[in-house]
Amino acid sequence: MKIDARRDGKLLLLTLAGRVDAFAAKNLQDTLNEEIKPPVAAVVFNFKEVGYISSAGLRIIILAAKKMRQTEGSVALCHVGRFCRDVMDTAGFLLFLPLFATLEQAVAYSRQCIREKEQLENWGELQKINLPCGRATIIPVSSEKGGALVTGDIKDVLYSRVAREKLFSKTFSETEYSIGLGALGDAVDDFYTVMGEMMTIGGTMVWLPTDGNDTPDFLIPKADTGKVKVQTGFNVSLNGIFNELLYFESNSPRGVSLGELYRELFRWASGGRPDYKGALGLAICARMPAVFGSGILKSPVCELAPANGKMITDSENVEHWMESDLNPRHTGVTALICGIGISLEADLSVFDRDILNRIFYLHPANTGGKDQMLHNHGVLFSPQPFPHKAVNLEKQINRVVDEGDFLDMRHLLDASTIEKGLIGISYLQTLKQE
Repeated sequence: MKIDARRDGKLLLLTLAGRVDAFAAKNLQDTLNEEIKPPVAAVVFNFKEVGYISSAGLRIIILAAKKMRQTEGSVALCHVGRFCRDVMDTAGFLLFLPLFATLEQAVAYSRQCIREKEQLENWGELQKINLPCGRATIIPVSSEKGGALVTGDIKDVLYSRVAREKLFSKTFSETEYSIGLGALGDAVDDFYTVMGEMMTIGGTMVWLPTDGNDTPDFLIPKADTGKVKVQTGFNVSLNGIFNELLYFESNSPRGVSLGELYRELFRWASGGRPDYKGALGLAICARMPAVFGSGILKSPVCELAPANGKMITDSENVEHWMESDLNPRHTGVTALICGIGISLEADLSVFDRDILNRIFYLHPANTGGKDQMLHNHGVLFSPQPFPHKAVNLEKQINRVVDEGDFLDMRHLLDASTIEKGLIGISYLQTLKQE
């Protein structure tokens, strides 16, 4: 195997050629020991001329990734051929490292990671804002347009008219940050009558089967092979572009309600963000003093629809169809939250009104103000150490998934509280219907 190592500032580009087998692994290890040192903050492995890799070669790359992770650095791969990719898939390797089709994509990703790392290192120089509910430090991330893809219609859930022909199968990579109604299963009969609240975040799919046991189920795939898919009748997926990262601390140890946090973010964004159009997509790693949850009790399929033809949220039906907490279900937990919200005080004319109506509804247990519409789901873990300042959001989510004890998953009511949060904000400019 031949190795061409080139540095461009803080980026290290390693172009490999030949067989990355056990014999070559030592040479690769020696090269990495020599090259991965300050100021290197990102490494790209170019596999364009590699036709074979063994477990020994994979081990060296994993060790390099762990070494980079210790300093919040990044590792990416590109031009991985079919055999090498199959080996990586089999080993569960691709769950941990991003893979790109071209060198240009891998370099662009790595440079973005370097910029984010530099911003985090310059913590004292970052913009800090005081909100009525707490303090936040803002880290710019991307100027790309945030967006969301809507699959199905929330009205099909509310009127219990989800039908077999209205179901969708989506890969995990298509639903990286998403909420909705869903299940896991192969044949439709395996999940059709037990679909429930679902969300995907950090490579994890979590759902709450409506089988009467009130016990969420989840899957953390080692690799997205496309063989196991998320089954859904309604889903809203963020496109994974976050324009800013906020490190938020509430003014009180009791925290601030999720509804109030959204409200303050809407008001702050309306004061000077040209890309703010009245809609936000959020991904949050949070310390939550109190969780008020909700969940549907029956799969909202047409065969189980209420006999009176009214919505499941109607006063005649809601008791049999929805469960909502009057007291906190959990206290002092770590949560991963995915959500979307709109401010009704904003000019929403840039969005298709029909698509907005496919996402939002008035939850009967949300009794706050009527100036916004929110839709949030959360997966809950045992309390985890919270960083004392902003870190990479994706890496923090993965830490919680890997190290936390899974507790629960719920639709989150607006009264749920957040004491600290690492918040990825997407200023949504497009909402598209699948």
